[in-house]
Amino acid sequence: MKDLPAKTERIEWCDMTEVQRTIYRDVLQRSRKTILEPSSKDSDEGPSERKKEMRTTARSKDKKTENSTNVLMDLRKAASHPMLFRTRFTDDILTGITKQLLKEPGFRKRGALFDYVLEDMSVMTDAELQVFCASYKVCFS
Repeated sequence: MKDLPAKTERIEWCDMTEVQRTIYRDVLQRSRKTILEPSSKDSDEGPSERKKEMRTTARSKDKKTENSTNVLMDLRKAASHPMLFRTRFTDDILTGITKQLLKEPGFRKRGALFDYVLEDMSVMTDAELQVFCASYKVCFS
């Protein structure tokens, strides 16, 4: 370990692209909405209802803490890896791609169904969809 050079770190600040900025804002808005959600509790509660509320409040605090952790990861992901979200491939684009894919011999041969192909693609990120479509020229026509 003595022979290794000292560790150095260099921070370079740069602006986000418009796609990154949009994803970043969306994540912030969703998180604010979740965290600042008003809880609807009645003030005319008896002792047993208050105990239930305390348990519920504890659970919601855990959920809010968990959400804030997810938000930080999503914000980092938005800034560093925007293709891990699905923003470029809209639902309309996926519907069109699915229609074209079902005309492919391999899809017809397997008896692929429109709803299943669309559902599979709807959970993919932009990066996964780009790799998937690269294997079918029909996706880019």
